[in-house]
Amino acid sequence: MKSRIFLCAVFSGILAFGQVDEIQDSTTIELEGAEIIQRLPVTSEKISQKQIQKRNLGQDIPTLLGNATSVVTTSDAGAGIGYSSVRIRGIAQDHINITLNGVTMNDGESQGVFWVNMPDLASSTNSITIQRGVGTSTSGTGAFGAIINIDTSEPSRNAFLESANSWGSFNTQKYSLQGGTGKILNGKLRIDLNASLIKSDGYIDRAASDLYSYGMNAKYNLNENTSFRYWTFFGKEKTYQAWNGIDAETMKTNRTFNSSGAIYDADGNIVDYYNNETDNYQQHHNHFIWEQHYGNGWNSNATLYYMRGKGYYENYKQGETLSDFGIESEIDSDLVRQKHLDNHFYGLNFNLENQQLGNLKLFTGVSASQFVNDHFGKVIWVKDFENQNTNFEFYRNETTKNDVSAYAKALYKVNNFEFFGDLQYRFVDYKAELVPGGESGEEDFRPLYDNFNFINPKAGFNYFASKQDVLYFFYGMTHREPKRSDYMDNPDFTVQGIHPNPEKLHDFELGYKKSGRLNLTANAFYMYYINQLVATGELNDVGEYMRKNAGESYRAGIELSANYGLIPQKLSIFGNLTWSKNKILNHQEIEYDEDWNPSIVDYGTTNISFSPDWIGSLGVEFAPIKSLSLNVINKFVGEQFLTNTELEDGKLESYFLTDVLIRYAPNWFNVKNLEFSLLINNVFDVEYESNGFYYEGPYYYPQAGINVLGGFRIRL
Repeated sequence: MKSRIFLCAVFSGILAFGQVDEIQDSTTIELEGAEIIQRLPVTSEKISQKQIQKRNLGQDIPTLLGNATSVVTTSDAGAGIGYSSVRIRGIAQDHINITLNGVTMNDGESQGVFWVNMPDLASSTNSITIQRGVGTSTSGTGAFGAIINIDTSEPSRNAFLESANSWGSFNTQKYSLQGGTGKILNGKLRIDLNASLIKSDGYIDRAASDLYSYGMNAKYNLNENTSFRYWTFFGKEKTYQAWNGIDAETMKTNRTFNSSGAIYDADGNIVDYYNNETDNYQQHHNHFIWEQHYGNGWNSNATLYYMRGKGYYENYKQGETLSDFGIESEIDSDLVRQKHLDNHFYGLNFNLENQQLGNLKLFTGVSASQFVNDHFGKVIWVKDFENQNTNFEFYRNETTKNDVSAYAKALYKVNNFEFFGDLQYRFVDYKAELVPGGESGEEDFRPLYDNFNFINPKAGFNYFASKQDVLYFFYGMTHREPKRSDYMDNPDFTVQGIHPNPEKLHDFELGYKKSGRLNLTANAFYMYYINQLVATGELNDVGEYMRKNAGESYRAGIELSANYGLIPQKLSIFGNLTWSKNKILNHQEIEYDEDWNPSIVDYGTTNISFSPDWIGSLGVEFAPIKSLSLNVINKFVGEQFLTNTELEDGKLESYFLTDVLIRYAPNWFNVKNLEFSLLINNVFDVEYESNGFYYEGPYYYPQAGINVLGGFRIRL
């Protein structure tokens, strides 16, 4: 295994998506609603539309990003379709600020992003930019280790019709259709439409996904200075739950076991499964974008947005006390419950910039949003109950979160230096209240009221030793508020009313970039946290990791990336390598006895959970002829602890994977836009687990062995 790490280091390079000459590890400013390419002293990586489409055979965006620098991905269903997530530098998705056209995608309460609600978003994506570290100011929750910004494609200037379809292992199917009008109404209007259907049985038992989406992308140019764009995307999913994981003993004999929906007899044996133990959710995104040029270099963009989300998950529960669910009965019985969410998220981003002020470039903006979410539960069936049309609502509460921020950024050139400054103010007001009559014995809820005022400064510089050699330094400080479950899952809050603390991060980045035939990037980072909310290793009842403040902690490491064309247009090597240390200083945990009396346990300095010391990717692309290319892509992830107390029986072992991607684009019947793809994942059939949790012992999420996806795309 050490030899494999050494190979990754020797050939460290950019990102295994295909032709590396199209991937840029550059510095950028990501303005809400627009991308302004600039040389900024931030650590970033940009993935183009063409690079995304090469692997887009139905898997979720986290899986498509799986070979990016410092990235680790996982999938509950084990095959990259359904519930999936991404970590960067060991930092979980709920600490990553993820934006779509500059609009935050992070849920207002959980701070997570649920890619399963946006099936085949990749087909509508123009580019994805990953900023590692604090990054530059943007709308939404604070970036606590990374920013992922997704820009959707502008409508096509030419009329077209495109079909992309794929099939593969685990009965996976994807059908996608897109079309556009091109320029109409005297060239002022362009409209694109899209629709997709994705199905998969998943690698894990009964981890099926049934997903579909549709959308529209329209742009109207009023004149040469003013344009309006409307982008809408509707996604709906139904997935069989697979978030329970597998205990270590069961995994020895059955790696695909799924306990969700299991019905047990009196002796604890599984006698059946409930066939609708499912998650059902839909999201409808609407972005209205106004772009304006004022003259003298002044430009603005304003995005008015509205996201509607609603759905529920359903469980079969055995031996429940009916009175806890508001049912007038003294007996215990089996029942089926649903837990619902019904939310609205709306707001406005406004950005103003001028890049023609001599040596000065100026960017400023404001953002305001409100997130409103109803939580309620229903009992829809009770075993042997007289009224089989049961529809008891057993709890209801409502959350309102207001978020207002403003920022100013500047870039100033002096000789061979470019100096960067960025200052953001952010205000958050958060409350969660019971709806009258919404109390429940089954749903433990404590109202909360909290608000925060954050000031987040950032600064840095570039030094240009030559046109090909750049040295940069960046410092950024940011804050982040706790999420709902940090309150509700914490006995300190639910028992004593003590609020979790907001997090603070100081991020230092020092890097070097060299361009040319050899493209090389190297950077060192040190991220010092105060009150970082780290995963304890346990899950709550909806599969989220419970988190607690960790006092002082840090993440420090080195990231390398490079690519080299051995034979231009024919043979390239590429990859990346990350080495890091991720520590909690003087880690202490409060533990409670059966009477809820607290005591402090001191563990000393420990490793942060889910933070591998080594992450690497290594690939080679060979194009013997113009129409044929072969990619061999390797990925290494080091061992990870499931908890912050370094339990020996609570580890994810390291793993090394190899994927092969073959693409063939023949010129048949004078059709120039025809392409066939074959993706073989995990070629050597490695048994590995990419995620897990710890509850009285380790639980794991096994990932699929060797599996195949094949498809074709044609554009007319």
